[in-house]
Amino acid sequence: MPLNYAKWDALELSDDSDVEVHPNVDKKSFIKWKQRDIHEKRAQAKADMEGLQKELELNANLDGQLSKVIDDLGSTGSSSYSQLVSRLTGERESSGRASSAPSPEDMVLSLLLQINEESRVKGKSGLELDDALSQAVKDHRAKLAQRTKDAKQELDKLKEDEKRKITSEGIKEGWSSGHVTKAEEAAPSSKTPSQKKTETTYETINSPSSSSVAAPAGKAATEDPDDDAEVPTLSSTMSRFIDLDPPCISSSIPFATASLPPTWNPKKDLSVDAFEKAYAFLRDNRKELIRPGVTDALLVEAFQACMRGDRKRGRRATEKGLMLQYCDKLGKDGVMLFFQRMRGTDGRAAAVYFNDVLSTFARIYTRSQQLAAEQSNTSSSADGAGQEQIQLVAEDPSTIIGFEVPDGPPPDHIELEGEGTEGMDVEKVREFLQKRWDIFAAFTDEMKEALKSKELDKVNKVLGEMPVEEAEELVAKLDEAGILSFSSSEVRDETGKA
Repeated sequence: MPLNYAKWDALELSDDSDVEVHPNVDKKSFIKWKQRDIHEKRAQAKADMEGLQKELELNANLDGQLSKVIDDLGSTGSSSYSQLVSRLTGERESSGRASSAPSPEDMVLSLLLQINEESRVKGKSGLELDDALSQAVKDHRAKLAQRTKDAKQELDKLKEDEKRKITSEGIKEGWSSGHVTKAEEAAPSSKTPSQKKTETTYETINSPSSSSVAAPAGKAATEDPDDDAEVPTLSSTMSRFIDLDPPCISSSIPFATASLPPTWNPKKDLSVDAFEKAYAFLRDNRKELIRPGVTDALLVEAFQACMRGDRKRGRRATEKGLMLQYCDKLGKDGVMLFFQRMRGTDGRAAAVYFNDVLSTFARIYTRSQQLAAEQSNTSSSADGAGQEQIQLVAEDPSTIIGFEVPDGPPPDHIELEGEGTEGMDVEKVREFLQKRWDIFAAFTDEMKEALKSKELDKVNKVLGEMPVEEAEELVAKLDEAGILSFSSSEVRDETGKA
């Protein structure tokens, strides 16, 4: 019976064994870009599936509530509708949900208030009002059902796409061999069985630290900084903690500030109310917020908010993330100790915390803008794969890439002087200089300006915006015209000594 190898077609790899790149493109960087692209798309698909799953659960809740509204309208008329609106409004005001993420009840209330303002409902009374309200709710319920159907189809498609790819996350362990080591026992006991400890190692794509053996206990494993760690999920409680108002750092301090201004006065500029609200929220939600991974989740949200252009939420997320980190590092009573120090009259502790927040947010925002600029230079192709780019990168760190730009066409009179010019044909030199100028003159104005600046980043920026074939051709012309030059920054011994 022949073996079927078709399933291996679904393998999604970023291996470098069959990657071919342009000679002027650094192969290692290209592999890292490809690896990051795979991880980012996989993480985005996972986030989309989680979002659609939550949406379906929410829609099921809303559908049940709208069904009850329709039943009540059929039995008791518009009076039940008014009573429901009044009850939901009162509950929202008493619970303080107005400033946080909306609950299903808030969404139902918003819909009912919206229906009240529709033209088919306004001005009606009695049985006409009952019928109009009932029909309006039914119409909105039908829209909800259609959206639920669409979301279900999107979720099924994403799951099907995920099944077609074989990744490390989908690998299930079958038969394997290994060893089991006994944990050290505090005291031998015939009644208590000895505990057993197993170790599992996860291998990531192209990770230099990948190994079939886990790092020994007590020793830090060498990690590749480019390997993607699993991003903690941002919960609704974390989101409400971020959005507490007012923020501890006043909005009067510009977002671009990386440290407190010299004029900052703790007695005047420190918001005691903001710290009181944060302390009360932490006290009520300590178990969910003071635990491993939450600080990372908030700092990731800060980065993502900056990527979306929401600097206000980005700085608030940084503020709350570092607040949790400080509380955790202060030990068992860290929450109480942190807020006691923040309320200190001299303001020194608050200044240290605020400067840490401002400098951290400045780094997060700067990096987000760099990444956004990189992404804007790379458009997506029809099948969703990232667009390739041609970039000039030296494989040897000591090599400097430079540009020798011609000043103009060759002069009418050419004199060849200096060592090595003996026997050279003046006309051939003129022909080369003319060809060199013609090649340069044919470039776009943007490329000409980039070459004249002699800055590699500017030239790479123009190359990155060009189609791969066109960029490769342009690089070849740069080499042909002698405009592209390579030099070494190393000091070489040319004395002839060994």
